[in-house]
Amino acid sequence: MKIDVGKIIDEAKLNSFHITIALLGFLFTIAEGVEMACLGFITTDIAKDWNIAPKDLWVAHTAVLVGILIGSLVAGVLTDRIGRRKSLLFMFTLATVGMGASFYIGNMTQLVLLRFITGFGAGGALPIAVALVAEYVPLKNRNMLVIFAYSGASFASVVGGYLGNYFISNYGWQGMFLLGFILAFPILIWMYLWLPESVKYLVVKNKELDKAKSLLQRANPATDITANDVLYINEPPQTKSSLASLFSGGMAATTLLLWLAFIGGQVTVFLMSVWLPTFLQNAGWEADLSRQAVGHYYLGAFFGALLLGYLADKIGAAKVIIASFPLAAILYFLLGQNVQNVDVWWMIAPIAGAFAVGGIMALAPFAAELYPTSVRGTGVGAALGVGRIGSIITPPLGNVLLAAGIGAVGFYNVAMIAPIVASLSIWLLVFLKRKNKN
Repeated sequence: MKIDVGKIIDEAKLNSFHITIALLGFLFTIAEGVEMACLGFITTDIAKDWNIAPKDLWVAHTAVLVGILIGSLVAGVLTDRIGRRKSLLFMFTLATVGMGASFYIGNMTQLVLLRFITGFGAGGALPIAVALVAEYVPLKNRNMLVIFAYSGASFASVVGGYLGNYFISNYGWQGMFLLGFILAFPILIWMYLWLPESVKYLVVKNKELDKAKSLLQRANPATDITANDVLYINEPPQTKSSLASLFSGGMAATTLLLWLAFIGGQVTVFLMSVWLPTFLQNAGWEADLSRQAVGHYYLGAFFGALLLGYLADKIGAAKVIIASFPLAAILYFLLGQNVQNVDVWWMIAPIAGAFAVGGIMALAPFAAELYPTSVRGTGVGAALGVGRIGSIITPPLGNVLLAAGIGAVGFYNVAMIAPIVASLSIWLLVFLKRKNKN
């Protein structure tokens, strides 16, 4: 009997296997999030220690983001060729080693080099993890669980914002790198011991089919699979190279608009994680409070991501994204107007984080739904990778804003632009897809 792998997974009831994969993805993205965002927490501390201006560290900020961009693009192609498990382990190992070595940084050259290496590994690992979770969880829970896994990246700023002060006070600014390594290492060991390969990847590549059947049985225990059954993926075959296929079969406009949405989303994320502590400190906030403020903002982002993930399963990810980004822009404006009113800022910040970062989290499962299995890793990886252009913009953008003497109010006014661009891109993408369908 022929068994449609996608249908079996889509119709499965949620079980411990799915939850374990989502939990592992969540813990993994916490570690990766700390690795990618830690420099933003200690920019002012490093500048004081090295007797330089905070804006002079924009090269180091750019190095990690360039590493993330290249890593995302390389991993997207790599995972569709050698598998999700091997690619993810390689990239995460590289990021973990880079983070551990960063504890011993002593000069700008070492900082730039290790930030690039860590970013390459972290940026490469993230889209693979998202694709793997998306390929295993049931359809009715997919948006929620993928966003839960992906939300670890925003929760990382909560961890960094609150635990970072302890590590910095005891180990200096290098303590932020130590915190990232302590988070990453045990998760890396767990991944080596337990992380499964994608059953869809095994079937598409016609590899280890007995293992594929075993994994499919764990994903949906209600299905009886025998040795004589034949597994297949009910998707059209791809005749072009993975990257080229993103622009074939009428997918070119979808891919380009998705990329633009990810660019806007990445500007939204990294403008806050890289520069928010610095601009708040320039506005008169204490360093410890500014780091806690980032954690507070991303605490709202974490819970907002879960709520928007639930809504995405109910009404669709596109509708959630289109609505959440404009609301985020409005809340950014209000944050700018209340920088000197800490109590009001503290109330608005987590709500802004919920809509801004929550909307960005919804982009990941939305992207995964757009592409077939054979190029899903490439599609998600390319979207996240090209989206990193937005993150690469943020260091020089913040540097320009600082050099121009623009305060926190102007900072938030500039930040409003990115979520609006992302929202318009998804709206146009959905409009074109409906038009083509009709």
